[in-house]
Amino acid sequence: MKDKFPLVVGLGATGSSLIDYLSNFHEEIFLIEDWESNPNLEGIYQKESQININPLLDEDMCEMISKVYPSPGVSKDHEIFNFATKNKIPISSDIQEFLENNNCFKILVTGTNGKTSTCLMIKRLFESFFPELYVAALGNIGEPVLKYIDQNLDVSIIEVSSFQLDLLNETEFEIGLLLNIEQDHIDRHGTFENYKEAKQKVLKNSHFNISFNEDNFYNKNFMNYRHLNEPKDFFESSIFMDWPLHDKQNLKASIQVLKVFLNNFKSNDYKEEDLYANIRKTFKDFTRPPHRYEFVSSFTGIDFINDSKSTNLDSMLMAVRSVHHNKQKGEIYLICGGDSKGQDFIKTDLSELKNVKNIFIYGKDKKIIFNSVQKYSTCKSVIDLETAFNTALSMAKKGDTVLFSPACSSLDMFKDYQERGNRFKSLVKDL
Repeated sequence: MKDKFPLVVGLGATGSSLIDYLSNFHEEIFLIEDWESNPNLEGIYQKESQININPLLDEDMCEMISKVYPSPGVSKDHEIFNFATKNKIPISSDIQEFLENNNCFKILVTGTNGKTSTCLMIKRLFESFFPELYVAALGNIGEPVLKYIDQNLDVSIIEVSSFQLDLLNETEFEIGLLLNIEQDHIDRHGTFENYKEAKQKVLKNSHFNISFNEDNFYNKNFMNYRHLNEPKDFFESSIFMDWPLHDKQNLKASIQVLKVFLNNFKSNDYKEEDLYANIRKTFKDFTRPPHRYEFVSSFTGIDFINDSKSTNLDSMLMAVRSVHHNKQKGEIYLICGGDSKGQDFIKTDLSELKNVKNIFIYGKDKKIIFNSVQKYSTCKSVIDLETAFNTALSMAKKGDTVLFSPACSSLDMFKDYQERGNRFKSLVKDL
């Protein structure tokens, strides 16, 4: 019988980690990489295994492939999916390999917004309450899971996107957390229903389901984190005073994960008042991740907030709501725009934008955005971020806020949301 070898599709961070991991078990690996100038290709021939790049996908090849590992960024329209399905070749992923081959306690976190922040909050809680445990935040947060597959982890907190969930099979894990579902990545999934179905997979195979609503689809041990009965004065603490509303929700979800762990997997000998007092202490010096409702500075009494990680309408609306709630006085000048990724503006309630004085819109889909939001606020279409910033600055006065919350992908004008956010921050710091 002819030997079979794995095929990896895409050589980004995930694909590179797959190559490194699979090299431990296979003398030969097939790789499909459509970007000929990918810098990761430079060291590919120094790997333990023989790497065969861009093989011809024909009848002979289908007899040589044991399993296909697409990177999460690979489009569903890529020929490899049809090839694998047609020839009944199993499709797997790095997350799948980790779930099957590492014995730690696993918490999978997804949602349209707030995944990274929530993973970091859960990690902080577990490290504080269980200092004896080895806890790691992995996955889409920036640490490929396969780098940790051979480590003796006690708890893994894995951020998973809809793309990664699409590739998951039926492997079970302990806790699945679904933070929210709003319009996003419609260009990838085709319809909102397809996107929702992918997100809900985080609940399908978890023993304990934690979600944002009452939809217990799978008749599991189910909790709605928004019903967390925290003390009435908990979020009135100065620690959380300037947090955006959505991060307070993310913290509630994180506390619910902690309580499930305490009640079902560890000693539950704790008092509610002691629990929340310890949580306050835990977050006294917590630094929220950058580009997520990040206060940059004040200039002549004008506050500047960088929310570049806002890549969909819901995250932008939450940012507007948070400024309005936290400040209560002063005008809001909103900068947004980019690639809207197929979001349907008609299906989204944009009335929150009535609290915005002016909206400055740039980027690939600025006409679509302008036409959708102009009935709620005064809008101006501009050529780029710099023009939007300078125009907002010329109008804002002491006590006002300039909020950069794009509601779109950055890829039409920037490398990623980090570069976009750093550009905004540099404009503020140059004042």
